[in-house]
Amino acid sequence: MKYFMMGILLSAILTVLGLSVWGMNMAVNITGGIGLLLLILSMIILGSMVSGDRMRANFASESMEERHKRTSVSMRLFLMGLPNLVVAGCLFYYFS
Repeated sequence: MKYFMMGILLSAILTVLGLSVWGMNMAVNITGGIGLLLLILSMIILGSMVSGDRMRANFASESMEERHKRTSVSMRLFLMGLPNLVVAGCLFYYFS
């Protein structure tokens, strides 16, 4: 929950900054870009963008602690990126 709240705070700061400095279109681009970046990083760290044989090899060679740490970092990045994507979608929908 802490990381979701950090994502909400990040999206609010980026929205206010984008609106006050560059305008509506740039606010959508900034919040959406940060949200997509965090989502892509989450997928890369989780290892979901690899083939089946590579996933099996990673699963067999890592310990349970490493797998738990990788999954928790990925979930934190996802929870921080999700509010940014939602805010970008709402800004785009309501103001475009």
